[in-house]
Amino acid sequence: AVMSGCGSSEAGAGGNVKQPEISSPIDMAATQDVPVGGVIKANSGDVTVMISQPAEGTFKAFSSACTHQGCTVNAQNNNIVCPCHSSNFTIEDGSVTGGPAEEPLPQYPVKVDGGRIIVG
Repeated sequence: AVMSGCGSSEAGAGGNVKQPEISSPIDMAATQDVPVGGVIKANSGDVTVMISQPAEGTFKAFSSACTHQGCTVNAQNNNIVCPCHSSNFTIEDGSVTGGPAEEPLPQYPVKVDGGRIIVG
């Protein structure tokens, strides 16, 4: 299930985003594009996800909507950070490490196929 932020007129620079449902698997990125110990923002059509590789060969995908007020999160210094109110999330499991957000980022199933990261 996909969660979206609660919404606000204070969306700020990141904007308020509602993450669409991923109803079928989507090819989101090449494995080589995601650094070990890092995270990238990946887009395909109207779907944006955060893809991390917390350990070599282990890929995770998270919603790009902050669980605080729905702003679009960014990759910053190997963390997932919300530009609106400075919530921080881990690349390992999307859990909150700081800021006003209280819920972790929703996670999507990930499969690697032929060097491509398939989400959903």
